[in-house]
Amino acid sequence: MARIKTKKIILIASLILLIGFQVKSLANEIIVGKESSYSSISEALESSSEGDTIFVKGGIYKEKIVINKGVHLIGEENPVIEGDYSGDVVRIEADKAGIKGFTIRKSGGDLLKDESGIKVVNSEGVRIEENQLDDNIIGVYLYSSPSNTIRNNTSYGRADYTTEETNGNGIHLWKSPNNTLEGNQIRKHRDGIYIEFSPGNLIRNNHCERNVRYGLHYMYSDNNEFEGNIFERNGTGSALMYSKNIVLKKNTFKDNIGPNGFGMLLKSLSDSIAEENIIANNTVGIFMDEANRNQFTRNVFSQNGWAIDLFSSSSENVLYANNFLDNTYQVMTDTERTTNMFFKDSKGNYWDDYSGYNGYDLDGDRIGDIPYKPVRIFSYLMKRYPDLTVFLESPGLKALEFAERVLPVLNPVELSDPYPLMNPVRIEEDSK
Repeated sequence: MARIKTKKIILIASLILLIGFQVKSLANEIIVGKESSYSSISEALESSSEGDTIFVKGGIYKEKIVINKGVHLIGEENPVIEGDYSGDVVRIEADKAGIKGFTIRKSGGDLLKDESGIKVVNSEGVRIEENQLDDNIIGVYLYSSPSNTIRNNTSYGRADYTTEETNGNGIHLWKSPNNTLEGNQIRKHRDGIYIEFSPGNLIRNNHCERNVRYGLHYMYSDNNEFEGNIFERNGTGSALMYSKNIVLKKNTFKDNIGPNGFGMLLKSLSDSIAEENIIANNTVGIFMDEANRNQFTRNVFSQNGWAIDLFSSSSENVLYANNFLDNTYQVMTDTERTTNMFFKDSKGNYWDDYSGYNGYDLDGDRIGDIPYKPVRIFSYLMKRYPDLTVFLESPGLKALEFAERVLPVLNPVELSDPYPLMNPVRIEEDSK
């Protein structure tokens, strides 16, 4: 009896392997081009089967295509798929489909329909790689599509000749968790990367530059990881809102200048970690409103107007082992008392102006002997009365700053760093 059962199991396993081999062997390679069997990508897609690979030769293909099977399109010599400024240029409605090596351009412009260069709908396991997206209102749009890969694409939006309201986003995720966005270059869209209701994504090594509103716009999405991205010369570098458990590591937020020139805007962000980031040459390095229980460590704040703008609505944030270098003002706040701390385990931050404000280290332990107060009187007053900014660089302000150095008791804000470091933190060495 046992032998009969064993034979049945072996037979069933053999049949499964045989069927799998037959299915694999049925996968075809289809060629599209002038001298090929198919001159149209749509015709090749219609004739294809699950698992097929369609190679498309160089040329301009004026058609809008729908991929509704698990096939892979591979462009050779950079073929162009060109829409007619209506609808989606490429629409993917199948799991495990892929598109690689194309220029995709001229999508429609209806934001109510989210018309895109590439739109993925209710699909997973899709790969979108090494494509050039030009003149699309939205570059790549994922709608309710988890576990896909968007890698090494370039998307240029319509900022040169349209308004913010009529320009779309470079990569847009809506209710799409657990995707990987890696190595993409995004410019001149409304937002470089837009993520909403999409937890568990990995966003790594992307470059978002010269986008009109935000380099990164992010809401209602927990447990995402951002690593090695660059957000520069955008309206605002990044806006992270209404989310928790975010990791921001080794990103660069720089050269975001203007009335909304924040490197990082944190609104209702909680229980997150920001480490080893560079926040440089922004109007405001980090703006924090209702940001709670976040940890900032081994970051570099350099040459910002204000390194940190900390609202009284933010609480229990911990900042330690950061470098504050050449900022006009280190910290601005609207409250005299706070639960935020600029130290952890007897380790504070490096403030490049500490010694200029009567700081010293007599015992040589590389920690300042007196606390450092990062909020200046004028910064505190300016937060409450913004019109005072007209007095920046005035003789009266210089006199006020001198009086504050001589008589620190004039500073009404209790926020301080009790363990200021005498030397900058060596980020790379400490992170090993």
